[in-house]
Amino acid sequence: MGFQFKQFYVAHSDVAMKVGTDGILLGAWADVQSAQSVLDIGAGSGLISLMLKQRSPFISITAIEIDAKAALQAKSNIAHSQWPDIKVIEHDILTYTSAQPFDLVVSNPPFFQRSLKGPNEARNTARHTDSLSFAGLFDAFNRLSTLDAKLALVLPAESLDQISTLVTKYGFCLSRITYVKTTLTKPAKRVLIEVSKLEQICLESELIIHQGDGYHPDYIQLCKGFYLKM
Repeated sequence: MGFQFKQFYVAHSDVAMKVGTDGILLGAWADVQSAQSVLDIGAGSGLISLMLKQRSPFISITAIEIDAKAALQAKSNIAHSQWPDIKVIEHDILTYTSAQPFDLVVSNPPFFQRSLKGPNEARNTARHTDSLSFAGLFDAFNRLSTLDAKLALVLPAESLDQISTLVTKYGFCLSRITYVKTTLTKPAKRVLIEVSKLEQICLESELIIHQGDGYHPDYIQLCKGFYLKM
């Protein structure tokens, strides 16, 4: 049974939070075929963890969230799902430790760098790199994952150069990049990035979300398992 995304709201929130396209994309795109233990950094409502669990029910997932309200929301959403064994931890990923390393790390990280903040502090924490820089994210991935682990991210397209610099700095490898366009004629607004600790050939592709009055066939193919109706 898939989520009906348009009606999926976070529980116990002062402000209703709809499911975002970025999370849907990452949850459907991240490669879970060979994963056994997954770390979801900045889990928010728990959406990505739930999507990964739906795709691969036997994987072990730990969801880390620094914001107390968001962690509570994730716990509630997961407890009421078909996969209550997803572990939610309220913690700062920069100081989090784990006895067992993870072979897949996923994150829809904060990305509004050097931009003005609004009055909602929880939203600021979720969207600004003051709370988690890309370098901090790579440090956590390097420290908490296996030697052959992969990191899957969804980011603004303009962040690709910065991520590529960090990949080189850490001696990692870009193994997959998907450029996400809202329509065929518009430039890519988001990128889905897979970073590998092992050397691999980088596979590049393009994904278009909308076509005419509906979704593009490629987006439907990627995400159809999570919509009750498209």
